[in-house]
Amino acid sequence: MKFQRFDFVSNFRQISSLLLILILMSSIVFLPSTINPAKAMDGLLPQYEPVQHVSSNPNLYVSAENPLTTNYFAGPMVIEVIVSDPNINQLNQAYGEPVVTVNDKRLRMEQGTDGNWYGYFADRNQAIAAANTAVLTGKGLNFGGFCGPNSSFSPKSGLDYSETVGFTIARGGFGSINDTNNGGTKISPSNLPACTNVQGVLTTNQMEHVIRENETLNTNIAGFAANVVEENIWPVIQLYDFSAFPTPVTVDYQNAGGDQIVNLTFDRIPSSMIRVFADRTGFPPNAQVQGDLLDPQLNIDPTSEDSWTWGTSPTNNTLYYMAFDRTGKPDADGTPAMQNLIGNLTTFMFNHNGALTQNVAPQGVVVAKLQSNGIQTLFEDNNGFMRTQSISGFSVPLTLCELTPNSGIFSDYDDGGIADIVILNNAPRDKSFTIIYNDQSYSVVVKYYDGKLTMG
Repeated sequence: MKFQRFDFVSNFRQISSLLLILILMSSIVFLPSTINPAKAMDGLLPQYEPVQHVSSNPNLYVSAENPLTTNYFAGPMVIEVIVSDPNINQLNQAYGEPVVTVNDKRLRMEQGTDGNWYGYFADRNQAIAAANTAVLTGKGLNFGGFCGPNSSFSPKSGLDYSETVGFTIARGGFGSINDTNNGGTKISPSNLPACTNVQGVLTTNQMEHVIRENETLNTNIAGFAANVVEENIWPVIQLYDFSAFPTPVTVDYQNAGGDQIVNLTFDRIPSSMIRVFADRTGFPPNAQVQGDLLDPQLNIDPTSEDSWTWGTSPTNNTLYYMAFDRTGKPDADGTPAMQNLIGNLTTFMFNHNGALTQNVAPQGVVVAKLQSNGIQTLFEDNNGFMRTQSISGFSVPLTLCELTPNSGIFSDYDDGGIADIVILNNAPRDKSFTIIYNDQSYSVVVKYYDGKLTMG
C-alpha cells in the first residue's frame, strides 16, 4: 500500500523536522514571553514524523487524519482521500470504482498511475470564499471552475457528482471560472452554474492552484481508461456542506472485508494545537534565526508544500498565499494575484491564528535583518530595507514554507538552513525582537557564549 506521498529525502529541512521531534522537549524556537517555557511544549508533540502520514486503516488514507491535531480541519483546506487496495490496484484491469462516502454522500474516486484511487473534497462555502480572492488563472487560492450539483456534465459514462453540493474542475470553460482578468465573475452557493458540456476544457490553462502535485490518471484502455476530458479536468474537488460547524465528518471506504472509517472534525483549530519551536533559546551574532510553526490550518494543499508570506509590520499587517513557490521563486509576488488575505481570516475560520506580526526593535535597537533564501526572494529598496516585488520594506516581509507536503509544520529556512532572518554581526547582547502569532508573544534574544578548550 502507498500512504506516504513522498519518499524520504535526506535534506536539511526534513532532517531538521526529525530533530525537532527528537529533541522537542528541550528545544523551543523562541522564548515565549507570556507562557512558562518549561510547560509550553508539555505533551504537544507525540511521536510524529512529518514526512510520513500513517493511516489507522489498512487501505484508506485521509490527509486530515493526524493524531497531532486530533483530525481537525478548517477553512478552505482540501482533503485528499486515497484507497490503496492490492485487490484493485492493477493498471491493466478494469475494476468497479471503490465506494467511498463523506457523511454518507458518494465521493467519486479515480485511479492514478500508481494503482491507487484518489478523491478530493472541501467545504463548499469555504472553497467559494477562497476562490473569490483569486483573480488569475493558476494563482492564489484558485479552486478552478465551479459547477453546481444539478450539472449534467460528466467526463465519462457513469461518473457524476450528483451527491455533492457542487464540484470544481482544474480546467474548464463553464463561465464560472473565477478569473476576473478574463471575464470571470464572483461566485456564490446560489449561482453555481449547471455545467452541461466541455466548453473550453481541452484548451484552457490550469485554473486550479490548491492541488499542485496530484497523481496523474490511469489511461490504460484495458484498465481505468481515463479519457482526454477526464485528464484535463483532473483533479476534481468535490464539495460538501459543513457550514454548521463544528461538523463531524465521516469518511467511509466500504471495503468487502468491512468498512474502513476515518472520523474528522470540521471546526476552528483549537489554539492548543498551534505552536512555535526552534533549536535554541538564544541567538549569537550572525546566527540564522531558524523557527518552525505548527499550524495545520495553513496546510491548504495536501499534495505539495504550501507557502505563506506576511507583511509583519503591526501597523500594516498583510498575508499572502503562495507569493513564492516552494523553491523561493516568485509565484503570485509581483502580479495581480498577490491578494492580501488578512481581512479574510475570520471568513476562513481562523481564530487567533493566521496573523503574524513583529516588533523589530522593542528596546530601540535593531538586532537582525531580512535576507533572501530558498523560500523567498527579496531585494533592497532605496531606503536600505529588504522587500519583495509586492511587499514594501516597511511592511517587513517574512515567508514560511511547509517542511513537507501535508505536514502542517512551516519553517522560515530553506534546505540549506538559511533563514529569512539573520542576527546582525554587531547585535548587542541581551537585546531582542519579538514575534506574535496566535496571541502568543515570542522573543528572539541575542546571546553571547563562551567556549572552553582543553588541550593535552
